[in-house]
Amino acid sequence: MFARTVHLKYSTEVDTDIQTLYQFHIDTNNLPKITPPWIRVQIISLELPLQEGSKIDLNITRFGLIQRWKMQIAQLKPFELVCDKALKSPFASFVHHHRFETIDETKSLLSDELEFTLPLYPLGLIALPFVKQDIRKMFEYRHKRTKTLLEKKYV
Repeated sequence: MFARTVHLKYSTEVDTDIQTLYQFHIDTNNLPKITPPWIRVQIISLELPLQEGSKIDLNITRFGLIQRWKMQIAQLKPFELVCDKALKSPFASFVHHHRFETIDETKSLLSDELEFTLPLYPLGLIALPFVKQDIRKMFEYRHKRTKTLLEKKYV
């Protein structure tokens, strides 16, 4: 039997210090740089400075369809964690933890942990293999781009 809440984790070592990695991820200008070309993300509104409770409205275009996501920063621990939670999305629930860990002075570990529930349980479970594959491809792209940008110092 499938659980209602799905947990996924993606991790990548990046040859950069933790401060640079963290700052890269809290700078919303970098979101388009790490978004796969098959997804279009448009920031509609953003409460700055970014802090716990800040809200972000996004239009995400996939397969020609625009979906409005409303996100909120649930936790913000400098150089350790950024957790955003969907207030409105195509998912019944969606929480994304960005974790940052020091490996040594010049190397860090980036981890993205997702917890989500598909809508229309149990019917939504039919889509689960496709959703997991899609999310895996997206985060593989995001991690590869983050690594490329930070290790080549293009930021």
